[in-house]
Amino acid sequence: MHSIANSPTLTKLVLLAATLSFSTVSPAQTQTINATIDASKTGAPISKYIYGQFLEHIGGIVNNNIWAEMLDDRKFYYPITSHPPAEPSGPSWRRVGLRHWTPVGPDEFVIMDDDHPYVGDHTPLVKLSASDPHGIQQTGLAVRKGRTYAGRVILAGAPGTTVKLSLIWGRADTDRQTVVVDKISPDYHKFPLSFQAQSDTDDARLEIVGTGAGSFHIGAVSLMPANNLQGFRAEVIAALKQLRSGVYRWPGGNFVSGYEWRDAIGDPDKRPPIMDPVWHAVQPNDVGTDEFMALCRLLDVEPYVTVNGGFGDEWSAAQLVEYANGAVTTPMGKLRAANGHPEPYHIRFWGIGNEPWGGLAIGLHTGRAVGTETQYVRESHAKS
Repeated sequence: MHSIANSPTLTKLVLLAATLSFSTVSPAQTQTINATIDASKTGAPISKYIYGQFLEHIGGIVNNNIWAEMLDDRKFYYPITSHPPAEPSGPSWRRVGLRHWTPVGPDEFVIMDDDHPYVGDHTPLVKLSASDPHGIQQTGLAVRKGRTYAGRVILAGAPGTTVKLSLIWGRADTDRQTVVVDKISPDYHKFPLSFQAQSDTDDARLEIVGTGAGSFHIGAVSLMPANNLQGFRAEVIAALKQLRSGVYRWPGGNFVSGYEWRDAIGDPDKRPPIMDPVWHAVQPNDVGTDEFMALCRLLDVEPYVTVNGGFGDEWSAAQLVEYANGAVTTPMGKLRAANGHPEPYHIRFWGIGNEPWGGLAIGLHTGRAVGTETQYVRESHAKS
């Protein structure tokens, strides 16, 4: 790390700048000042942790800007009707508008099944007709000519049902590509998707329709650019690498005060979508602890994880530390390994809550409670 050498010449420059700030100098009085920088003299290196980034699930900042998922509400938090749902409560500046699913065909052919949901509170059930296709669609997708988009859909339904999933980028009949799924059973199964757009548009749509007798369920659906990096947008990762940050703090921010970290681990399609009580936005829980660690590896930054100091408790905080750092012989380390990550993450930096003053954080803890939670985190970290 280079430093500027102390010199009389540099001192003159600083004094002159200060003088000019408080006086009026005519052009005739202006003088040329020479400054000397001695780059051969170095000082102690500055810690790479001085400069970092703060990553928080504020509305769709993570889900729409860093994560590569193209579909909103991919696990169907909202009912599917031809009328947009009411906006969530809370200040308008905290809300992030979502694209919503709408029926293909009359509304009555799409119902939300809350008796047998695949994930969350309900799952769309599409009633079929032998002649007319019925299903759901989402518009407003941005695609580019020649690029490939990959994903998956989870379906269950009556045998003999044929489901067609189409990426549509124009009004002509040929402005689409369709994946046909005709091996549906009463049990849920995952089917891969792949499309290649043939035109540029910011208003493409994904259509999921079926024909036959009976009905079919859509458990979840996902669509990403095929060049995503472990689920993250390739162009965003490239831009973030240029910042050369030393550390990333996550998941907040006041978001952490209402965050249940266990909702965002395991099979992404089985993680329940929730309404975040802090920012009043739907969170699909697709980007959790394991995804954050993948991001840190992609960017070569140190992780700094904050535990819930609002509605959370010391037990949950200690479990998160064990999930991140515990050996596979510990209960949470075993769970991490079952989720595909046998090696501990060795996270060194931990925070307790966020902004515990002035009523900013929900579920505000007393100083004594924060101290107790800190102790649990410290002890769990020492064991892992």
